[in-house]
Amino acid sequence: MEKHALALITGILCSPSLAFAGIDDLAETGFIKNSSLDLGTHNIWKYLDEGETDKRNVHSAWGQGLALDYKSGYFADAIGVDASYYGVIKLAAADNFASRGILYDDDGQAKGFNKLGQFFGKAKFSQSGVEGNLYGGWKLIKLGVLTTSMRAAPNTYNGWSGDLTYDAYRLRLAYLTKSLNRDSPDKVNFMTSDGHAIDTIYTGDVQFKTDNLTALYFYGESEDYLRRNGLELNLKQNKSLSYGVQIYMTQALDKWDSMANNKKDFDHRANHYAADMTWKYNGWTTKGGLAYTDANKEGGIGMYPRHMSKNSRGTFNSMTTAGLDYMRDEEKVLSLDVGYHITPELVLGINTHYGFFDFQGQPVKEGEFNVYTLWKPASKKLKDLSVFAMIGPGRTYEHKGTSPIVDHHGNIKSADSFAAEFRLDYKFNIF
Repeated sequence: MEKHALALITGILCSPSLAFAGIDDLAETGFIKNSSLDLGTHNIWKYLDEGETDKRNVHSAWGQGLALDYKSGYFADAIGVDASYYGVIKLAAADNFASRGILYDDDGQAKGFNKLGQFFGKAKFSQSGVEGNLYGGWKLIKLGVLTTSMRAAPNTYNGWSGDLTYDAYRLRLAYLTKSLNRDSPDKVNFMTSDGHAIDTIYTGDVQFKTDNLTALYFYGESEDYLRRNGLELNLKQNKSLSYGVQIYMTQALDKWDSMANNKKDFDHRANHYAADMTWKYNGWTTKGGLAYTDANKEGGIGMYPRHMSKNSRGTFNSMTTAGLDYMRDEEKVLSLDVGYHITPELVLGINTHYGFFDFQGQPVKEGEFNVYTLWKPASKKLKDLSVFAMIGPGRTYEHKGTSPIVDHHGNIKSADSFAAEFRLDYKFNIF
C-alpha cells in the first residue's frame, strides 16, 4: 500500500462512526454492495516508417493489454478505495520500437510487463449544494496541466488530488510526486530534459460549464522547471455547430534556464494558440482548425513542449496533437477531420494537417493525410467494444535535435513518413 492511500483510509477508518462496525455488517455496507470489478482488454499496434534524423527507421510495436479495475462503494457514505492492475503481453516489435509507447524498453529489448497502476483512497462529502472529493495514492489524473495517455496501459501519478463542485462551477487541485509511465512497470521521478529530478508537480483548474458554454482555466508548475497557464473554451451555437479555442502559455524557470542549449525546446517562453469549428449534419461530422506557435530558440527551430517534464503527460487538446510536429516556432497549421457514419455503428473518415514556417529565410513545410475507421456496435452486449484503424503518409524535415539538416546546397532536407495504427478495446463487467 502507498502512504497517501494509507493515510486517507486510516484517518477516516479511525473515526467513531466506523470504529465499531462488525464484520457481518461490512457486507451490507455501501462499500461492498456498491463496488464493481471490470476487466478491460486493449489490443494495440502502432507502426511508423520515418527518416527525420537522416537515417531510415521503422518504429513498430504490438501488445495486448489487460486491465483489472476495482471500484469500491463508500463506508458511511464517506470513504472508499479503488485499485487497478495492468498487464501488457508482447506480441511483436521492431528493433527500434521505443517511440510507440506500448512495450517495456528493457535496455533495448521489447518486453511485456505488469504493475499495480492505481491504488488510492477516496473520500467524499456533500453540504449545502457543494460536492467534494479527495484522493490519495496512485491514480489516473486528467487535471490542470497533466493528463493520462492510454496505449496498452495508461500512465498514472502518485500524490494527492481533489475537487469541489457547486452549480456550474468546479475547482480541482493536485500535488504529485512520482509517476508510472504507460509503457513501464517502474515508479519514477519527474525529470528535466538533462536528467535531473523534479520533486513535485502541482496544478489546478477552474471550470464553468453550462449547456452551451464550457470554459476551463488551468495553472501548474513542475518545480523550478516550467510554469504553464492554459485556457480552453467550447461554445455550442446549436446542435449542429460548435466552436473551440485553446491557449497554452509556458514559461521557463531556473532548472530550465540552467540546462545546455541543446536540451531546450525553447529559450524563455513557448505559447500555442488554436481555434476550431465543428459542424454536424446528416451523418457527417466535420471539424476544421487553425493553430499558431510562438517558441523562439537561439540556433535552432524552437517548439512548444506538450509535457511538463520527462515522465509526465501534458494537457493538450488542440487539433495539432500529433507527436512533435505542428508546434514549431512561428508555424501556422491548418487541420481538418471529416467523418461520415456509413451506419450508426461505423464511421469512415479522413484526418489531415498542413503546417508551414520559415527558418533562416527558407520555407519549411510538413503535413500528413490519414484515413481512419471506427466501429462501435450498438448491441447492449457489445456496448464496450470499439475497433479503430488508421493509415496514411506524412512529410516533415530532417533534423538533429532542433537544428535542421541541410544538403550540399544549404537547403533543408525533407523526410517522408508512413504511419499505421490498429486498436481493439473491450471491457467485461465481472460484478
